[in-house]
Amino acid sequence: MENRKITIVGCGLIGGSIALALRQSQSGDTIVCIDLPERLPAIRATGVADEIGTPDDLEKHAPESSIVFLAVPVQTAVDVLARLGPFLREGTIVTDVGSTKKFIMAQAQSLVPTGVHFIGGHPMAGSESSGIEAADPLLFSDRVYVLCPYPDTPPEALLSLMDLLEKLLALPVTIEAEEHDRIMAVISHLPQLIAVALMHAAQLEDAGHGMLDKLAGRGFLDMTRLAASDYGIWKGILETNRDAIEEALKRFDESLAWLREAVFDGRATLTWEEAGKRRRKIGSDIPIRLRKPELRTVIDRCDKQIVAALGHRMQAVRKIGKLKTNQAAPVHDPDRERRMMVQRAEWARALGLSQSLVEDLFSVILKHSTAMQAENGGRTEANPTDSK
Repeated sequence: MENRKITIVGCGLIGGSIALALRQSQSGDTIVCIDLPERLPAIRATGVADEIGTPDDLEKHAPESSIVFLAVPVQTAVDVLARLGPFLREGTIVTDVGSTKKFIMAQAQSLVPTGVHFIGGHPMAGSESSGIEAADPLLFSDRVYVLCPYPDTPPEALLSLMDLLEKLLALPVTIEAEEHDRIMAVISHLPQLIAVALMHAAQLEDAGHGMLDKLAGRGFLDMTRLAASDYGIWKGILETNRDAIEEALKRFDESLAWLREAVFDGRATLTWEEAGKRRRKIGSDIPIRLRKPELRTVIDRCDKQIVAALGHRMQAVRKIGKLKTNQAAPVHDPDRERRMMVQRAEWARALGLSQSLVEDLFSVILKHSTAMQAENGGRTEANPTDSK
């Protein structure tokens, strides 16, 4: 779908990088950046957007937008979504970029109108720097971009967002919100807290010798790089994923307590070697593309919906069968079946599906429907007035 309007609310590091990447992809989309008034001059200077505006302009741009990115801190995303909701049109896809998903997805269900599709998002990319000045069009290149759809998210909406993310050169993967938050607590939120704790310990020691700036080596600098991140961003993350973070801290405390004793009596050798082996593997086994498994996930979701629809259909068939039995009416109705097949063939053509595929599918469904009703004792001769 070309010439869409894509609105990005919050044009800092992540939002600005999305805009830059879309610009370089030459997608033909109209890019709108929404931010606070004092930030608009810097956004305008980068030339990343076709249009810019403040939150007061949401009423103007939201109804025309096909996709809306909420590239704002976790703690403000819900407020922005509440303000945005009344102006969204049916079919619009709304997604966020926050590091926690369970909280906002629970809120979003009541904040977006019927027909608007909210899909939680989290790009596994970033920097300790912030602001539009730090934006990078290659920030998402070959980096995993997590998507958390609802069980009833339409496959076409999910595929549309996945296609857009691939224009950012990202690797879209899908996962449930609660599992996402548990994983992030260990691989993202815990490292942030450890970096801050290590920096705090070093500062306390530095008060006695004043040599930290002169002696800090690459290992220390690498491990404390995250400590330079803005607390304002992390505050909302910690608040909205508290339970999972507390559990991750507990496990880390247990590992550190064990290592504290084991490292001095020789028991840590195997653990040390296994940790090193696993870490080296993480660095060397990054997949080039994850599109196939993610498309298979969409197929699985579609198949689940098909099976669920069949379940509902068979419930209705069973009830009709009972009515036929009570009325001594026949099960098989050739005229009704012919009309059904003609109608379903028309549906297939409208959707660009193979007519033979749909005919084969409904032939099997009708066969099993007839068998189910016959089991209830219905007669098998035709009666044009009955239906399935």
